[in-house]
Amino acid sequence: MKSHSLSNRLRLVIALLFLQSGIFGQTANDRVAPITSALRSRDFDKALELLQAALQTSPNNPQLWTLQGLAYSAKGDQRSAIGSYQAALKIAPDYLPALEGAAQLEYEAGSADAVPLLERVLRLHPQDATTHAMLAVLAYKNGDCGVAVNHFSQSEAILASQPAALQEYGACLLKLKQTDKAI
Repeated sequence: MKSHSLSNRLRLVIALLFLQSGIFGQTANDRVAPITSALRSRDFDKALELLQAALQTSPNNPQLWTLQGLAYSAKGDQRSAIGSYQAALKIAPDYLPALEGAAQLEYEAGSADAVPLLERVLRLHPQDATTHAMLAVLAYKNGDCGVAVNHFSQSEAILASQPAALQEYGACLLKLKQTDKAI
């Protein structure tokens, strides 16, 4: 199940990062504005060039590392993107944009590494339906219908637009002998 298209994810992450940029002071804002502008313009090479310079002067800024992850991801370089998100998370383990970026990539790759990242997102936002849906699909794929049903039930608001996930939810309900709910 794809939770967001790349362009929607790009807009969301840029918005989150821009709003959070005040946390890191005016100097960081001055660096972030041209980077986010390059990302919005889909000039990922320019964004990476700007990020390289910004990270030289602020290597402990999780926002810059996250923006770099976003740029690499948009270019299709998932390995570098994950590395950038991991660098951000080493600095700020609960930095939501980095957690969501890393979790999304690991999920799309079908990696078991997505689960702990998604669980960390849920600790910060327990009601996030998309995260519950992603964990449900991963649990279903691992044959853990008990966990899958729990997460599916907490993501029902978005399941209507995901026929494959609805089918998986129903299959797990049947496996757990919850026929009425499955129907």
